[in-house]
Amino acid sequence: MDEATWRTTDDALAMLAHLFPGDSLGSVEPQPRQSRLYLIACARRSWDRLPGVCRAMVKLAERVYGGRAANDRETRAESYSLAESLVHCRGDAEDLRAIARELVARELATVEEVREVKAVSADEWVGFAHLAFYPFDHIQPYFPRLPRDIHSAELVREVFGNPFRKLEPMRPEWRTDNVMALAKGIDAEQDYQALLVLADALQDAGCDEREVLDHFRGGRGHVRGCWALEWVLAHSPRRLF
Repeated sequence: MDEATWRTTDDALAMLAHLFPGDSLGSVEPQPRQSRLYLIACARRSWDRLPGVCRAMVKLAERVYGGRAANDRETRAESYSLAESLVHCRGDAEDLRAIARELVARELATVEEVREVKAVSADEWVGFAHLAFYPFDHIQPYFPRLPRDIHSAELVREVFGNPFRKLEPMRPEWRTDNVMALAKGIDAEQDYQALLVLADALQDAGCDEREVLDHFRGGRGHVRGCWALEWVLAHSPRRLF
């Protein structure tokens, strides 16, 4: 994998293998936030295909891991346990109803969110179940377990950025009150149309990181975890993946 291929390939699994070369069934590497947000974005992209209980679990993952504030351990533990039960069930309607009842009983989902219960084929269920479970997993997921058509090269680029170009941290003088208020608002409300305004505010503050500015002005396709927005909101130097 080289930079030119990274920018043009449609092979999301090859890109993920480049980012996580140790990815295997026996991986014990901790899962980074970007990985969780990529999986959530993939789930949202396949939303209409997912059974109701899987959609409810993805919404729960957004609540637990989508924000930047720490969540309480009890909620994370409950969520993990229920998400894990998805990959251990057969995926038939009765299994899904039982998990749905448990989610509602623990007030982790509403009746409306889990109302749609439909049986799916065994092969299809494996992919859906792992897509709903992996955002909660503590270790790096085995991405090939998800069907190729659930993955997206564009989402990999959106969340992980360009690993061949390491950006320096934002300069203090670029962190104006206006810039940070805009960035935090966009992150909280997922109002990605406002990225155009953020790009102008950054440029007015003296930011000359062309790749960041171009990404914000690049039109549609932004999701929670956008690498450039994460760069603005980061509080310390770190890699973009």
